[in-house]
Amino acid sequence: MKKFMLLFIGAAMALTISAQTTTPTKKAAEKDMRKDVVELKEQRKERNKKIARVQLRKASKNQKAINEDRKQLNANKKHLKNKGIKDPVKKAKEEVGQ
Repeated sequence: MKKFMLLFIGAAMALTISAQTTTPTKKAAEKDMRKDVVELKEQRKERNKKIARVQLRKASKNQKAINEDRKQLNANKKHLKNKGIKDPVKKAKEEVGQ
């Protein structure tokens, strides 16, 4: 009986802990999306300047960073679409003014 009670209490604790995962709210996620869009645009400008100056190795490193950020941006986009926001990247660009 003690084993059963300990198992039950352990399962209850595991469920309550897993239910309290930190998922960002809709407003916070939208704010992060706007910041990400601005940062991505700045990174692209920096990359383009390096290409214009024929600093191709540095530009390729910047491109790798841009690709990683785009992957995160697309993951956030899917998350926001699941929350009910239609075309979150376009909305973020409009709010930023790009």
